[in-house]
Amino acid sequence: MARYLVAVSPIPGHVAPMLAVAANLRRRGHEVRMLTGAAFRATIAAQGMPCSVLPADAAVTRSAPAPGGTPNLIRRWRTGRSELRTGFLDPVVAQFRALTTELSRTDFDAVLVDGMFTGAIPLLLGPRSRPPVLACGVVPLMLSSADAPPFGMGWQPQPGRDYTAMHRFVRQVLFRDGQSRLTAILRSLGLGPAPVHLVDWPVLADRLLQFTVPGFEYPRRDLPPSVVFTGPIPIDSPNDAVLPNWWDELSGARTVVHVTQGTWDNADLGQLVRPTLAALSRRAEVRVVACTGGSRDVLGPLPANVHAADFVPYGRLLPRVDVMITNGGYGGVQQALRHGVPLIVAGDTADKPEVAARVAYTGAGIDLGTARPGPATVAAAVDRVSNNGEFRAAAARLGREMAKAAPFDVISDVLAEVGADRSLTRMSASRNGECR
Repeated sequence: MARYLVAVSPIPGHVAPMLAVAANLRRRGHEVRMLTGAAFRATIAAQGMPCSVLPADAAVTRSAPAPGGTPNLIRRWRTGRSELRTGFLDPVVAQFRALTTELSRTDFDAVLVDGMFTGAIPLLLGPRSRPPVLACGVVPLMLSSADAPPFGMGWQPQPGRDYTAMHRFVRQVLFRDGQSRLTAILRSLGLGPAPVHLVDWPVLADRLLQFTVPGFEYPRRDLPPSVVFTGPIPIDSPNDAVLPNWWDELSGARTVVHVTQGTWDNADLGQLVRPTLAALSRRAEVRVVACTGGSRDVLGPLPANVHAADFVPYGRLLPRVDVMITNGGYGGVQQALRHGVPLIVAGDTADKPEVAARVAYTGAGIDLGTARPGPATVAAAVDRVSNNGEFRAAAARLGREMAKAAPFDVISDVLAEVGADRSLTRMSASRNGECR
């Protein structure tokens, strides 16, 4: 039996897969404690696990979107710079202190953190007397590569192009201020500057567990050996989940379209949900299932062919869905692909442009290139995906690859591997008279 600490940025889409990993480790007989926001304490307790709560200044805040009408490239640069500050830099010190507090109380065999939990950076740059740290890729692979454009732009790689110079420009010019701030933060903690760029910090970890399959990532000849593709983390629905009273109506529908703005960017349903309802409301052969992530009442009266709910268990819904329209949450997209469902993606904040670009790159769907498509754009995309079997074939191909993955077994094996490495290091230190 081992002891593991699972530290997670308090974002629903990050907590869900990390909680699934933690719960599986507990079922394997290990002791697991989670460290995340207070809003998730009850959910974690329901899984029978203890939870330590992050302080308020360790939270990740939403960044303000760039003004409307801003050119796409400039908007993504401004948004990316803001998100690096609010999501990656502002929480570093508070997360680090919360992390070290937990480590001072218990001798953990390993720490698992999501890719936004940058409080792990000072731990990784500090004294070696720490447990192994595993970064978990709950967003697309962020690491810089000569074979892929800089993360955040939502660009697909072009065959044969070397992106080294572009990465250098991004680091030294566009996001220079962010790296300078990271250096200042680390020096305030008595540490030197980071040896890598901020978005590359997971390479400092003992392993990077990427929660997807290789087929949903760009090919990279310079992929670090510490990267392990686990496959997507299944978020299974409880067997006793209550289904809405309209559930049986989906059986007779010729086409079922699911639309969602996920669990993060869902405050304004006018971005994607409402345009989708307007686009499909007169199509009697189509049933639309809209998930609001909050109160379905905000949608008001619904067209006759539309059903809405706060949440619907994906394990039950997705096998019935023909097309999924989403703003590009990494977890939701992969849940769709596990069931071979082709996608239409419309999102331009956080990691969503990168998710959309990968959907288009793999041929499993369409990247609309905006977070606010009009009804006509949505309708045309639905027709294109519905009438072109290549999208469904590509989604099914990824679904078959994902079905072969055993993410929990992979994670368990990696933890055993780093645990064995740690034991060897301790034995070597003891023989050499070192104190670690």
